[in-house]
Amino acid sequence: MKHNSKHDITNEEITDLFTPRSQWQVWLDIEVALAETQAELGMIPSEVAAQISAKANFKSIDADELAKDIAVTRAPIVSLVRALADACGEEGGAYVHWGATTQNVMQTGRIILMKRVHQAIRHRLGNVFLTLAKLAETHAETLTAGRTNNRHALPITFGFKIAAWIEELLRHEERLKDAEGRVFCSLWGGAIGAMHAFGEDGPELNRRLSARLGLKPVRVPSRAGTDHIAEYIMLLALLGTTASKIGRELYGLMSDELAEVYEDLGGDVIGSSTMPQKVNSKVAVRLIAMGARLRSMVPLALEGVQPSHEGDAANNMMLYNVIDQACPLAYETISQLDELLSCLRVRPERMRKNLALSGQLIVAENGMMCLAPHLGRTAAHDVVHHAVEVAMARNVELIDVLMADEAVTSVVPREKLEAALNPENYTGQSAEMARDMAAEARQAHSRLSQS
Repeated sequence: MKHNSKHDITNEEITDLFTPRSQWQVWLDIEVALAETQAELGMIPSEVAAQISAKANFKSIDADELAKDIAVTRAPIVSLVRALADACGEEGGAYVHWGATTQNVMQTGRIILMKRVHQAIRHRLGNVFLTLAKLAETHAETLTAGRTNNRHALPITFGFKIAAWIEELLRHEERLKDAEGRVFCSLWGGAIGAMHAFGEDGPELNRRLSARLGLKPVRVPSRAGTDHIAEYIMLLALLGTTASKIGRELYGLMSDELAEVYEDLGGDVIGSSTMPQKVNSKVAVRLIAMGARLRSMVPLALEGVQPSHEGDAANNMMLYNVIDQACPLAYETISQLDELLSCLRVRPERMRKNLALSGQLIVAENGMMCLAPHLGRTAAHDVVHHAVEVAMARNVELIDVLMADEAVTSVVPREKLEAALNPENYTGQSAEMARDMAAEARQAHSRLSQS
C-alpha cells in the first residue's frame, strides 16, 4: 500500500524549511511583499520596490557573510535588512523594511512556514485515510475480541476498531481546517502593533500585505497576541496523540501472547543484535515516542503566550523554538502513522484463537439479554453472573450451566440460547460501522488530495 502522491514530501524536506537559510529566504520574500504593497499605496517609490524584489535572494546576498553578521549583531532581521539594503544600493536600500519591526517579519515568516507544513500534513493525512479505508473494508467482518480494562469484553470485528480510528482522525481534520482562519495570520502593525510608522495607510497595508502573503490580517496586530500559535501546537499535539495511541494499540497486539498483527518490513530488518528470533516493532515504537515528544511541547507553547505588556522577546523565543521543532515533528509523526498502517499485516486466525480463550463467556451479555424479556434485566444478569462463576470454576461450557437452571429452561429453548452464546452472532453493528466509516475515509482522502 505505498502512496506516491505528488503532494507527498519527505520528512527531511519539511525539516529543511526551518533551517536558517530557508527562514532567511522567507524573510526576504516578506520584505519584497512589504515593498511591493507599500509601492501600490504610494508609501515608497515603485522603482524602489522593483529593486528590492530583484535583490532579495542569495545570488545578491552572501549567505555566509549574513550568518557572520548575525553572530555579531545577534539581531537576525537587522543583519538581513542591512544585507538587502546594501544589495539594493543607496536609493533602494533606503526603503527596505520601511516602518516594520523584527517580530513582524520573524513571526509572519514562521506562520508562512507553518502553513506549508499544515498543507503537507493534510495531504499525508489523506494517505492515512485511504489506507484505513482499505483496512476497514477488508476486515469489516474479521472477528476479534473487544477488550476493556485489558480483558475480553465483547466480540467485535477488527474493522470496527479501525472505524473508531477513522472517526477520531476525521475530527482532527475538522479541527485543523477550522483553525486555519485563526492560525494563519500575518502580524503587521509596526514596532508595537498600533501602526505608528504606517499612519493612515496602516490598515490597508495590513490587508493588502496579508493577502499577498496568503494570510489573514489581524485587526489589532498586537505583538502580545500569540494565542493562535499555541492553539496550533495544541492541535498538532492532539493529532499526534491519536496517532501514537493507534501505534501503542497495534504495538500491544504485536506481542507474542496476542500476535494478532505484525509489521511487514521484509526479511532484512533485524529485531535484535543478540536474539535472532526477535522480530521487534520498528515503526510503531517510533510513532509512540514521537507522539510523546509532540505532547511535551504544549507546556512551552502555553508559556510562550504570556508575554509582558505589548511584547517580550523571551516569550517570542519560546514560541519560535516550539514552532521550529513541533511542525517538522508533527509531519514526521503522521508520516510514521502512514508507514505503520501501510506495512501492517493482520492475522485473522490468531484473532479467532484469542477470542476462543473466553469461549461463550465473551457473549454472556447476549445470554443475559436473551433471558431478560422473560426474567427481567436485573434477574437475568444475576442468573448469568452466577452461571459464569460456576462455568469458570468447573471448566465447563456456560450453556450447560444455564440449561441446568429450571428458571432458564422454562423460558428459553437450548437452541435459542446456544445461538445467543455464539460470538459470531454478536458483533453488534461492527461490520456496518466499518463500511460506513470506510466510505467516509475515502471521501476524506479525495477531499485532502485535491485541497
